Amino acid sequence: MLNKPKGSITTMSDPQGRVTIADLLKRRNLFHVGRLDKDTRGLLILTNDGDLANRLLHPRYEIERKYIVTVKGKVDGYKIEKLLRGIDLEDGPARFDKVRVIEIREDKSILEVSLHEGRKRMIRRIFEAIGNPVLDLVRIQFGPISLGNLKEGELRPLTEEELEKLRCL
Repeated sequence: MLNKPKGSITTMSDPQGRVTIADLLKRRNLFHVGRLDKDTRGLLILTNDGDLANRLLHPRYEIERKYIVTVKGKVDGYKIEKLLRGIDLEDGPARFDKVRVIEIREDKSILEVSLHEGRKRMIRRIFEAIGNPVLDLVRIQFGPISLGNLKEGELRPLTEEELEKLRCL
């Protein structure tokens, strides 16, 4: 697992010379399970097991992903209900499975959100649709695997216990 830093690209090579996750890896025979956009940081699972990657990504398995999101402005109860009911995006409806308030201020709100689907920039587009653009986004959990205290840019092997949990999904 890798704690992907903000500004890095979730790809193994970039013709434009930007920092990629390959620049952070010691092994080149791994590929990323899913993506995080350039401005999102946090947990990225890496593997050389194609069957496992498919199981983690395929929508029918409904693997939960959990994020801490900081947005501009106040997110009130009405907006939270809307996030749980669903928002119509250009590529179809989208909603969060769970929303937990961490902190609400006049100028920003910090929430923990969970979902089991991951379309391109989906979280950012959902919050934009309710008038609260994302200021910071961190994936903290993918299925049973949590980011824990892994520092940004650091990489560590999954434990046998974590691998077993992933295989049992």
